[in-house]
Amino acid sequence: MAMRIRLQRFGRKNRPFYRVVVANSLTPRDGKFIEKLGHYNPLAEPAEITINEERALYWLKVGAQPSDTVKSLFSQVGIWAEFIKQTRKTEVEEEVTPGSSQNELLNSESE
Repeated sequence: MAMRIRLQRFGRKNRPFYRVVVANSLTPRDGKFIEKLGHYNPLAEPAEITINEERALYWLKVGAQPSDTVKSLFSQVGIWAEFIKQTRKTEVEEEVTPGSSQNELLNSESE
């Protein structure tokens, strides 16, 4: 089951208000969702973005794909940078094996 982190529209005509939710990719935009991560009010000055960072990072780590707009919101709040930092950190830890020195890794990469 493919998970998406996306916006769910609320409000009335010309007065949008969005929830940031985790939902199955096949469900309708305003349909059933798994978890509410926060909300986004584009009409407030400045735009109001409230997201539970801990839960958002959890869903990103387990493979939920953010929509383009949600990815932009995550970048504004700093969640996306934190996610990239954590994933790169784990990739580097996986590459380093016990007993190998940093110089050996650098020499093997340059060849």
